[in-house]
Amino acid sequence: MDNSFIAQHALAQYDINVVSVSPVAQSGAAVFKIEDNCGLLYSLRVHKSKISTLEEMWTSPDVLNSELLWLDELNRESNLTIPVPQRNKQGAYVTQVDDINCTMLSWVEGEQKQYFTSEQELKSTAEMTAALHQHASKWQPPSSFVRPTVNCARIQDALDLIKQRVREGLLDAQDFQILEAAGEKAMALLDTLPQNKMNWGVLHGDIVPPNIVFAGGDANPIDFGACGLGPFLTDLAITFTFIHPNARQQYIDWYGNQFPLPNEYVAQIEALFISLVLIGMRNALGTPESNNWLPTHVNKCVSREFGRYVNGEHFLFAGTPFWE
Repeated sequence: MDNSFIAQHALAQYDINVVSVSPVAQSGAAVFKIEDNCGLLYSLRVHKSKISTLEEMWTSPDVLNSELLWLDELNRESNLTIPVPQRNKQGAYVTQVDDINCTMLSWVEGEQKQYFTSEQELKSTAEMTAALHQHASKWQPPSSFVRPTVNCARIQDALDLIKQRVREGLLDAQDFQILEAAGEKAMALLDTLPQNKMNWGVLHGDIVPPNIVFAGGDANPIDFGACGLGPFLTDLAITFTFIHPNARQQYIDWYGNQFPLPNEYVAQIEALFISLVLIGMRNALGTPESNNWLPTHVNKCVSREFGRYVNGEHFLFAGTPFWE
């Protein structure tokens, strides 16, 4: 069924008078910008991914409902400007059209960017991330809360799928040896991390420029679709895939001024960075166009962060990042 058709059927289950529906994005979900007769804007998400390797858990009703429970909590208890989850006419957060799940949120106005372009954007993002973690550290999720966890099982799953592509000739076998060694080293460290309220909880999961709107000097997070459970430093690690090594210590300092950093945070962030890049490679394998760029991306990672990591060298604040 066409995504636009699904969107129209889903909208009929909400108590709003729609005047326009515009497709704006398609990745983990198809996103539509909705305007009602009062000029209010919404984001309707049709949870049908174009990524064939995306884990099925991301689109299950319980997992989607849990994301919106977290957003509801943040809207009630924090001063952050974030999307407000919308209930349908039945009072539910998740709307089903045949076997496809849909959700709707308020639209957050502001400027979206593909990259960080100023020190103020970095500072406000670090402070916003710390504020999210401050609230997560105090929140006790209900027993019904089900979101994916950043753990060794997901990293191993990523390595297994990448290895399969090596067997198929898509990726270089020697490159994979470095990926695997780095992944195993990262998993060994993550296995030792304690889980307490100050270092582990609900994450945004994807704090990168396209998932932030900037307004009035503030960084406002959107697209909580990757939120889950794990070490809080996961959110810094994913952001660092968009921040040059020479700017990362300042970012950490801004964050640390608002929320305490654990001991050995550099080693933890590096392990999480490696883990998230591997999971990103796994997801990329599910897109047809990845054949054109993924082998080069893997080779750059291997010759830079992954190679340094395997050799026992720190890469967080030094070296050439994989995107250059």
